[in-house]
Amino acid sequence: MGIIEIPEGLQTKLCVLGDNVLKDVPKNVKALWPGKTAIIVADENTWKAAGEQVAKLLDEAGIQQAKPKIYPNEPALHADYKYIPELREIVRGKAPIAVGSGTINDLVKLASDEAKCGGYLCVATAASVDGYTSYGAAVVVDGFKKTLPCAAPLAIIADVSVVATAPFEMTASGYADLAAKIPGGADWLIADALGEHPRDERAWGMVQTNLKAWLADPQGLKAGKPEPLQDLFNGLAATGFAMQYYHDSRPASGAEHLCSHAWEMFDLKHNGVNPSHGFKVAVGTLITTALMTEMFKYPADEIRKKTEALPGLTSEQRKQQVASQLKGTEFYDPALEISLAKLLEGSKLTARRQEAYEKWDLMAQRVKDQLIPFDDLKARFKLLGCPVNPPDIGSDRTATKNAILVAGMIRKRYTCIDLLAELGILEETIDTVLEKYFQF
Repeated sequence: MGIIEIPEGLQTKLCVLGDNVLKDVPKNVKALWPGKTAIIVADENTWKAAGEQVAKLLDEAGIQQAKPKIYPNEPALHADYKYIPELREIVRGKAPIAVGSGTINDLVKLASDEAKCGGYLCVATAASVDGYTSYGAAVVVDGFKKTLPCAAPLAIIADVSVVATAPFEMTASGYADLAAKIPGGADWLIADALGEHPRDERAWGMVQTNLKAWLADPQGLKAGKPEPLQDLFNGLAATGFAMQYYHDSRPASGAEHLCSHAWEMFDLKHNGVNPSHGFKVAVGTLITTALMTEMFKYPADEIRKKTEALPGLTSEQRKQQVASQLKGTEFYDPALEISLAKLLEGSKLTARRQEAYEKWDLMAQRVKDQLIPFDDLKARFKLLGCPVNPPDIGSDRTATKNAILVAGMIRKRYTCIDLLAELGILEETIDTVLEKYFQF
């Protein structure tokens, strides 16, 4: 454990995971914001976990502090833009210190960027998200989940004594978020093969080169061993660095995250509580793994026979599809614009299908090599206490099918959902997957 290597040219200058490293916070605040007043932003849980100790260390180092901003545990805090105007003014002109994980980090990242603070320092309290080191903040704007551009943290400090004592559910959530890069990577391979989104080799390597090794020991993670926890944090940090370098979340997410966003849009709850991002992504990861497994079980000649004569959607039919899912919501207009922009008709659809058939065996082999087999992935998630069936996060069969369909409507990002739709077998494949792979 120690300083995590950061690729050259990134905004983040320091990332440390180690024992007793909270003591390094004051010297980094002095170095990064000389003479500035520090302000800690936390919630009630993260204040107890590390914020109080950080405040004491700052006092002992003679660093002036503003009154900390501590969000209450109830109601549950979400990364919603509605919090940004107030927080922006609170941190303006100061040295912001985010003490927390996903939500706190995203809020401080965006607020400090809009307030032109020159960056912020993150004290990570759990190995639960890849957003610590990423460029951009994932926040809800007028009900719609967006990744807004903003600078990554200048420094991240993760003390093992803090991270290791986080609720294990948060660690499991982080494992699921890291595992999502497996099918997310497969989606990028498909988009690359079809010329929709060429793969960036540097960003790809930052995430994918060691990904399966970082995920290799869920048993050790469950047993509380330090090495798998370090691997998990390193993997999440590396993924964030890839997004920081690429200025986009493509290296880290595909259709599995779009399913999660769809559930978030409809305020999915399980037993009255919103499931964590990582747990929604866990189910999305299993769904997209199953979709690709089913799709590529057909060799090229069979998929051609199965789909070549199927009619494509007209723009009017696509409008009706979007309306059936989103009419009357704030998501309808942007989703309609995105869906029509992605729609291929007539000769363009024919050309896409021909290209897909010609590259089918190549895509199938690449995707097979990329994916962790569904049963293996499910067993890992189950071991760690992650949800493995949609009802585990409060999504029945209808809501699950709708989430997959909506996932293809809300981002321009090309995924397996788009390819299935272009082949004319999306709904058929969804129905097969929900019947064959999941329990409702």
